[in-house]
Amino acid sequence: MRQSLQRNRGVALLFSGLFLLPLAGCGSTPDGGLSSTFGNLVAFNSPTAPPIRENKEPGSIEVECPEVLVADGQAAYRTYAGADKSSAGVKHQYSFGEMSRECVATKDRIDIRVGVSGYVLSGPMGGPGAFQVPVRVSIRRDSDGQMLQTKTYRIAAAITAEQPQAPFAVVTEPLTVPFIRTEANMDYSIFVGFDVTPDKPQKPAAKQRKN
Repeated sequence: MRQSLQRNRGVALLFSGLFLLPLAGCGSTPDGGLSSTFGNLVAFNSPTAPPIRENKEPGSIEVECPEVLVADGQAAYRTYAGADKSSAGVKHQYSFGEMSRECVATKDRIDIRVGVSGYVLSGPMGGPGAFQVPVRVSIRRDSDGQMLQTKTYRIAAAITAEQPQAPFAVVTEPLTVPFIRTEANMDYSIFVGFDVTPDKPQKPAAKQRKN
């Protein structure tokens, strides 16, 4: 069964009326000017988004880039203070903001770059600190549901005593999938989410025996 999806054009989440996450406008980034690379990625998630810019490289093909989707339940991630899982016990919340994508295609491949931005917001039990926001980007082949590319990024963000929220953003390296047709949006879907899988403990290095 096709996974339930949530289209994302900026997510605002409320901490029981205490906090409202401000969002950058379409075409902007959380800090007002993150990077020219992020700003140059083409189009946000809209059926009326402008077409992919023409690639001047020899042999390039103009394609319709897949839409960026947020999997059900992955629009935000909260950490809590102890066993209290209510809004009052929230330490920090990670939430997505703007997303964009860009496709560069040739006759045998499509290189897809994805831009993702958002905020870390301090909750009632939170405070200043440095964070590594775990963002996962995947590309699915829709014909059989197979994930062809998955990459997890740990993006640095920091909350200060003066500013209870901090922006984060990343632009992926090219994620490559096979070229099928120019309507790539009919063949592939781009997913983003927060990778909350616990890190596997590192195995201790094997001790070398002394002769």
